[in-house]
Amino acid sequence: MSFGSGHVMDMISRMKQNRAQRPSKKGKFKENNRQTIYSKKDKLISNTKFKTVSKTELAAIKKQIVINAKARKLKHKILYTILISLGICAFVIFILMIN
Repeated sequence: MSFGSGHVMDMISRMKQNRAQRPSKKGKFKENNRQTIYSKKDKLISNTKFKTVSKTELAAIKKQIVINAKARKLKHKILYTILISLGICAFVIFILMIN
């Protein structure tokens, strides 16, 4: 009579699966890149390379982002206005059909 042995076996298998996912056993990203897992913060910052952009290019990029955001907002406003007006029209037609 093994009451609960299924629960115990489930716990053991879950622990085994979790152990297999530890960083020391698991390759990171595309390669076996484990150097950043246990490295200190200073090493991590020195290894990262950021793309540099001139101030004029940065201003142009920011301006383009603002233009895209405004266009997206306008599209959303138009879409919501159309959907709300269609909903109101459908409601009015429904009310008229009932009477």
